[in-house]
Amino acid sequence: MYEKTLETKTIYKGKILDVSVSKVELEDGKISTREVAHNTGGVCVLALDPDENIIMVKQFRYPSKEELYELAGGKHNENETHEQTGMRELLEETGYVSSDVTYMGYLYPTVAYADEVIHMVLARNCVYHKQQLDPGEFVHVEVIPLNQALEMISNNVIKDGKTIVAILKYMQFMKK
Repeated sequence: MYEKTLETKTIYKGKILDVSVSKVELEDGKISTREVAHNTGGVCVLALDPDENIIMVKQFRYPSKEELYELAGGKHNENETHEQTGMRELLEETGYVSSDVTYMGYLYPTVAYADEVIHMVLARNCVYHKQQLDPGEFVHVEVIPLNQALEMISNNVIKDGKTIVAILKYMQFMKK
């Protein structure tokens, strides 16, 4: 299956995302419209301390109007590997560092209207160094036992998609 792009116009250029509207030809020859949010993507880090507790951040997210539990992460810079981005963001947001880092794959968080890709990195044996938040960044670090995090997912306390996927993917990884 495929949709042929006939024309695309950027209708918004922002600091973290751009929005385009495309005219597409569907498989049956009919014409339709697609609105797409574009951004450079990011990296999230499933950070584990030596006891396999998950190092998470809790922060207010304006679109959902609530504080959410999430894995540390952020915007991927072109000159960095995904692992380097993850370690930079982990240090900034949580103050933790690790030299035991593994790439876990990627996901598309919102396939219906965005082209964002989030890469997942596993950081084991993390130790605390010093939190280095960016100006205007307000996050609380919480260290949560793995079993408790799974319970929080089941009870809809952890609602962030990338966080849920990375934790569940890690659980599958552990079984192998």
